[in-house]
Amino acid sequence: MIGGSMDFSGYYSGLAYPAMFHRELTPLWLTTTVESLGFRPPDIDAGYTWCELGCGPGSGLSIAAAANPGGRFIGVDVAPAHVATARRLAARAGLANIEFHQADFADWLAAGHLPPCDFIVLHGVFSWIAPEKQRAVLEIVRRSLKPGGLCYLAYMSHPGAAPLLSLQQLLAGQPAADAEAALHAGFSLLDRLAAGGAGQFVEIPGLAAQVERLRRQSAGYLAHEFFSAHWQPLHASAVIRALAAVACDYLGSATPLENIDAVSLPLGVQGAIRDIAEPALREVAKDVARNQSQRRDIYQHGRLRLTEAEHRAALSRRRWCLLPAAPAPGAVRLETRIGPVDGAEAVFAPLLASLAEAPKSFAELLELPAFSGNGGVLNQALQMMLWAGWVHPLQATADLAACRRLNRVIAADARLGHEMPALAAATIGSGVPAKPLDLAVCHLLQASPQLAGEALADALQRQLGSAVEPALLAAAVQTCRFAGEA
Repeated sequence: MIGGSMDFSGYYSGLAYPAMFHRELTPLWLTTTVESLGFRPPDIDAGYTWCELGCGPGSGLSIAAAANPGGRFIGVDVAPAHVATARRLAARAGLANIEFHQADFADWLAAGHLPPCDFIVLHGVFSWIAPEKQRAVLEIVRRSLKPGGLCYLAYMSHPGAAPLLSLQQLLAGQPAADAEAALHAGFSLLDRLAAGGAGQFVEIPGLAAQVERLRRQSAGYLAHEFFSAHWQPLHASAVIRALAAVACDYLGSATPLENIDAVSLPLGVQGAIRDIAEPALREVAKDVARNQSQRRDIYQHGRLRLTEAEHRAALSRRRWCLLPAAPAPGAVRLETRIGPVDGAEAVFAPLLASLAEAPKSFAELLELPAFSGNGGVLNQALQMMLWAGWVHPLQATADLAACRRLNRVIAADARLGHEMPALAAATIGSGVPAKPLDLAVCHLLQASPQLAGEALADALQRQLGSAVEPALLAAAVQTCRFAGEA
């Protein structure tokens, strides 16, 4: 194993984790998903506290804080380098509603600095840490999550991640001077095993493609993913029961499509899964049906179920907008874990066309002839489109100032090779996915807002050294405009 790359608890610390943004952690996403399932989420219009355990370099947390100035955002991470990076980013963007703490989870718990939280979120942490650290996380949730508060927990899961157990040992066990050399040696070994007909690659036809997808990730991501001593996929039933022991009830998935069995489970298994009475075992069966490798669970401290009238009223108030990635009105196809799912043109075409005109409330969309007052169909269609990245709920109020400050930092850093995967978007309280071209256009428009058309294309060509296709430039401008930068 790579010398000097572990902290005292066996967690890999030799390379910085790359900048990430996970939309599923953001307050509006979580509350909208919970409402769609018929539960009462925290009221994010009344102020709230949101805590991320294992915040890494703070990229996603900073986007969430900039886009939600009414919330208090707290990040905790064991790595001093991560916390230092996160604090610099927040300071440069002038984010006053964010704070970072360098602490091991057990130390954070022992110190007793546990503010009452409306949200506690963890992504890419729980199945990578030692059992005693997992117990510390659960105790933090027990003590700190308010009644009615939400816990988001993402983790590697069986059975989809199980084939990687032995491969993880081969990647992590390479004798090498640094992480890059270890990864190179590990993937070379896997290539030789696959080419030589190793049984696991034969028995699991998709494993070679899974390894190839991993190979394209950055060294920092792969090192944190596979080099930690306690990496272990978890069974959904064990996690659900562990959260139940700290008074948190499982509500559903933060991946909205997975809350709709009709489009996320193979047709032939749906009846068998419905017949499973025990909820935790039912989730395991769903994981088997999807060959699930990662779960994004939502839990609530004391399940708060809405009445039918309350549910209808909550849905009706929610306003929706179209995102830059939305397709043109027509039939749609969703690429899911169980294969392509075709969306009926009669449902999705009028919905896309109506939202292309202007943002609409659920109540307004329900008046479309396609739905004829059928709120259940509309709710599921919107959840599917939310998952696909085509629509998003709107915030009640939007403050562009903090997002623009952060986006200036993001765009400036991208020119130095430090790219963030998203721009902060105040109207949706979240981030909008941003490619390198989007960030380059954003930087130009921040400096010269009047640039447009050929003048913008010429300026971009001078900056990049080559011309950009008009369609790609138009898409980048649309992304920047949605983020309030054009």
